[in-house]
Amino acid sequence: MKALATACAVVLATFGNAYAGDAKIGLSVDQLFESRVSVNDGIKDEAAKRGFEIIEVVADGDAQQQNAQIQSLITQGVDAILVCAVDQNTIERALVAADRAGIPVVAYDRDLPDSRVVKAFVGPDSISDGRLAGEYTAKALSDRGGDLTIVELIGALNDQNGIDRSKGFREGIASLENINLIEVPTDWDSARALSGTQNAFQANPDVDAVFAATDTHIPAVETVLADLDKISDKGSDEHVVVIGVNGSNDGYQAVLNGTADAFVVMGTEQTGRRAVELIADILDGKEVPRTNVVAGTLYTADDAEANKAKIWGAR
Repeated sequence: MKALATACAVVLATFGNAYAGDAKIGLSVDQLFESRVSVNDGIKDEAAKRGFEIIEVVADGDAQQQNAQIQSLITQGVDAILVCAVDQNTIERALVAADRAGIPVVAYDRDLPDSRVVKAFVGPDSISDGRLAGEYTAKALSDRGGDLTIVELIGALNDQNGIDRSKGFREGIASLENINLIEVPTDWDSARALSGTQNAFQANPDVDAVFAATDTHIPAVETVLADLDKISDKGSDEHVVVIGVNGSNDGYQAVLNGTADAFVVMGTEQTGRRAVELIADILDGKEVPRTNVVAGTLYTADDAEANKAKIWGAR
């Protein structure tokens, strides 16, 4: 019996990871833009290290197309699906079909909290990221007296990342008193960010700070500040504190040239790698946490250039 147990242990050690080199992973992407590509690069690199095959489909922002693409991945016999959803309600039917076919689903970058079948989610810790930006803003404005006016360029209201960044930012500025918070919905659109910022400054000329839910909107803020001759040195009472979340080259350059005071950089590569780790664990029959988040890092002009290699948009 002892010899048999030893032999079984050897077999398990050798073949315990049944998917070590032959797993086929369906990667269902909502649409391609810089930060999403950076996460996907992390996914592909980690998958290659594990010998996993990736079949990538991109919906180009079309929820119905993504639904059909997921059905196609099921037909192709993938072992698991990684999905960043355009719209949960539209694709839930396809995700349920995957579950019925014995194909586990992991959501990445954008959570699907109401899905009945998603095994796990991995993405940015958007509440923490927003809170970091809010706390920085609160500290920068702490010495100013009187009422404070802050413009918040809000991301898409149907995107949990946008919702959570806003929530975190407001938690971060909670220590400030007498805040006039001006909400500017952008739906992640730079043109709307520009027009909204222009309108906000026209109605409230003495804006103290601007928070951009994505730092790709900071160039729009810079345009407005330049047009109104409101670009001034940090530390002065006239200085408009500008901060954003993401980690794009727009944010990086704005911090280096002084337009932005700071930005919070998402851990995109780590998110992608963790997504594949979760898939591997699920395929191996292991229990995994439902929610997995990767917190970002705040950089200013003092340390952004020295940490360029860690900033996905600056590479």
